[in-house]
Amino acid sequence: MRTFVALLPLLLILHTEGSGHGWTYPENEWSEQYPTCGGKRQSPIDIQTKRVLENKTLGPLELAGYGLQDGEFLLINNGHSIQLSLPSSMHIIGGLPQVYTAAQLHFHWGGEFHGSEHLINGVQFDSELHIVHYNSEKYGSFDEAQTKPDGLSVVTVLIQAKKGPDNIYYEKLFSHLSEIQNVGENVTLNSIDVEHMLPHDFSNFYRYQGSLTTPPCTENVIWTVLVEPATISTAQLEKLQNSIMNSNHQILQNNFREVKPLNQRRVEANFSPKKGKGKESQFRSKPKFKTAKRWQCSVN
Repeated sequence: MRTFVALLPLLLILHTEGSGHGWTYPENEWSEQYPTCGGKRQSPIDIQTKRVLENKTLGPLELAGYGLQDGEFLLINNGHSIQLSLPSSMHIIGGLPQVYTAAQLHFHWGGEFHGSEHLINGVQFDSELHIVHYNSEKYGSFDEAQTKPDGLSVVTVLIQAKKGPDNIYYEKLFSHLSEIQNVGENVTLNSIDVEHMLPHDFSNFYRYQGSLTTPPCTENVIWTVLVEPATISTAQLEKLQNSIMNSNHQILQNNFREVKPLNQRRVEANFSPKKGKGKESQFRSKPKFKTAKRWQCSVN
């Protein structure tokens, strides 16, 4: 069922990647209205694998509740991306300092060219998926966590498009794009399966401290950039690039932020990177999934 929302509910505003309004792509003067956007720990970055340091204390991601779930999940055109609200039963329970609970996921894409936000050795991918979480071990809600220094964590899936059949798990979202063409339009999905939107093996990842990539650009995000990309069809990429309108009633394209200086930050990995290569094929361990029934998040 499609609905048009003239004024977004407060819950949706809080669950956007950045809660700032009145900004557009490209970045231009974001920092004038949102000073943190000009900070020293901004995202995205160009990950240079020669500079990545192995951190043997980083374990594999352990995920709970990422598999097939039934319910009501809102997919909305928020004017900057398409955004899917995620259930509070989705958690990262291993591989981060605390437990993090999912809030929403959204995409970044290009137009005629590539559109990922993070680069690997200067290489930009076709698209990028962000799965946004908040620190639910310390904070009771996304609203509370989003301003805290250790409040947020984003899992990044780099996406490449290839000729061939559609990715059926991404198509569960993309098949509804025609229903949310205009800003504020939304549709309710009755099931989601985020597990299968991840690459087949997500054991290896890069880790660094950064910011939201949209205003207000708060520098409180633990970034986990998966090494292995996910794959969609070229037809699906074209659909993503040409189906959504922005607030100016133009096709929303190139909704990615340019990379920012690393400055004094470290980029680490939970594996030993092959120097000078952007993709590593040797995986130390298989990803770990746990069902939602085996984990209960202690959030009041």
